[in-house]
Amino acid sequence: MKNRIFPPFNKPGKLKVLDVRPYSWHEQMTITCAQGLINRVRPRVYLVFDDYVDRLWLSIYMKRYGVKHGEVNSLYELLSSFKKEISGFVVYDDNMLHSANVAMTYGSIHNAVPASPEVAERLSEAGFRRVADFRGRWRDRLEAYEWAFKNLMQQCNRRIVGSMCVDPPLTSFTNKHHVRDYLVAVKAFSFDLSTKIRDRREVELFDRILSSFDSLGVVLGWHCIRDLESEAVARASRNGFFVLCNLHSPNLSVHSGIKTDFKFKQNHASKVKLEEKVYVVFVQSDGDAIWAMNNFQNLNWLDSQRGRFPYTWEVQPLLLDLAPGILEHYYRTATTNDYFIAGPSGAGYTAPSINKRLDEFLEQTRSYMEACGLKSILIMNRNPRVAYQELEDPRIPEAFAKKLENCYGFLHGYAGSAFEQAVFVNNTPYVHTTLYASASTDILKELKRLVENCGTRPLFVSIHVREEVKMPVLRSVIEKLDEETYRVVKMDEFMLALKKAYEKGVFKQGFSESAREHLKENGKTIWENYHHRVERLEKLVEMDEQKMLAEYNSEGYGFTMEELPDLLAYDAVETALRLVQAALNIKGVYVNSIEKSVEDFLKEYSELPEAQIVKTVFETWRNWEKLRFSMEEARTLARIVILFAKTLSLKI
Repeated sequence: MKNRIFPPFNKPGKLKVLDVRPYSWHEQMTITCAQGLINRVRPRVYLVFDDYVDRLWLSIYMKRYGVKHGEVNSLYELLSSFKKEISGFVVYDDNMLHSANVAMTYGSIHNAVPASPEVAERLSEAGFRRVADFRGRWRDRLEAYEWAFKNLMQQCNRRIVGSMCVDPPLTSFTNKHHVRDYLVAVKAFSFDLSTKIRDRREVELFDRILSSFDSLGVVLGWHCIRDLESEAVARASRNGFFVLCNLHSPNLSVHSGIKTDFKFKQNHASKVKLEEKVYVVFVQSDGDAIWAMNNFQNLNWLDSQRGRFPYTWEVQPLLLDLAPGILEHYYRTATTNDYFIAGPSGAGYTAPSINKRLDEFLEQTRSYMEACGLKSILIMNRNPRVAYQELEDPRIPEAFAKKLENCYGFLHGYAGSAFEQAVFVNNTPYVHTTLYASASTDILKELKRLVENCGTRPLFVSIHVREEVKMPVLRSVIEKLDEETYRVVKMDEFMLALKKAYEKGVFKQGFSESAREHLKENGKTIWENYHHRVERLEKLVEMDEQKMLAEYNSEGYGFTMEELPDLLAYDAVETALRLVQAALNIKGVYVNSIEKSVEDFLKEYSELPEAQIVKTVFETWRNWEKLRFSMEEARTLARIVILFAKTLSLKI
């Protein structure tokens, strides 16, 4: 592929397979990085983190491509067998784990593995030499990554960076080693920095790192445990990057080496009969994430019920470079009821409205979608600084429709909304997901509640299904739908029917009234969640500074006294804005734009004595980067918000 970001790897040799589950976090750090050093020459090491999924790929690769493998019994035995290919080890400070990320980056450049003091001792006994020692070098993450940025960046990959969480606890969902092999193999600069505006100094360094690149880039790994997915994706987008979620996607330095001449094609419907029915499409979420592609769409792809009903799957077209064998397996084993679309937001996950290299991203998306035979995308376009959900930006439907003129249509939005208006660009649909289904959702109840109170026909309902929902549940829902009313289709048929309805002038925006009951319930949930935050805020604001800092650091984050005013002020502002959203939702008022929500709140709750407080809160939110708070100013802001919340609660 022209201008590809992910470099080609050589074809795997016979793989030495090690089950790393018995080993400590630190030992796994060392062996995963060693795997990257070894496999950058030729893939020969494969690590087992999941005894079912990882071994199933070994079996598939053996049968399909003849990749042989054999077991290794010991981590140190495996390292010793490649002793001549590894220059040594870099000792990191196990009391300041950001030094481990720096050691990994340094090692990728100098052909060395990172090692905790204990692992370093074992490696020294095995005859490996110490290349560098980073113990006691830096006080915190900022010092560590500033040093790395100054001294290592110019020797690193100029398209790929790694966001590798090392915040405590080490057992957290985000604290995984799985993509370190690939990052080491390609010499990627790696760090762990928050993108939450609250954490000013980290955000500034994050921006400096990514803004030093001069073309479209990718952040592998996943975001810091202290910020949100939407914040991290938006910040990367501003700097001309997209992201890929790699939390549970090991062995990419092996997967990338698989060679295939398979033609990635799928059959698309060319026409559809338009009926006065409710057209329903179910779309499996998270297929853009490398972990979901790696673990067979959370094992749903392996379920015996797959293929018994029309279903649409998000896939990551960049697997053409990163893991062509994985992508081929999906295409080879798909049934006529399985249909593929690109996951958020095309070839990579980004917020298109704020990606400063959108043209590059769209060109990449066009090329990879054509190569994969894809004709639709699930787009996510979020910026939590501006909107609670998807950005309402008319430029984006036009940009996608113009660049991807062969697409049938575009779905957008992760968590469904029945209030967002559909857009048609030269008859090409750009529509929001209608419903979101998790394992706790009563899908049949929510679907019927939405449909039965809406007389519009034909009616179009798209259901974004979280990967945790299982195939038998979905089949059970579909079997209970009256065929005289409902028609379950794949995405190609859904988009063609939408287009035909629009062309015939029978498409109508529906749902608004029938969806208000659900909106009110959602508002109550948001209210309860953030009212608990108010209770916590009440306790925090009266603490002395030492106790307050200890409370914020109760999970081991390492915030400093200097950051304390920002921590308190941010808590207050975010809580107030979410209470505004909740209060409006409870009244059945849908809001998305944060600025408009403030305007709507002042209308709906004009009789509230403290209503004007939300103006102050919003201005603080909008101008956050320019403001600085003293501790007393932060306390005052928090107390104002607490008073506002108490007064508002009397009206809810």
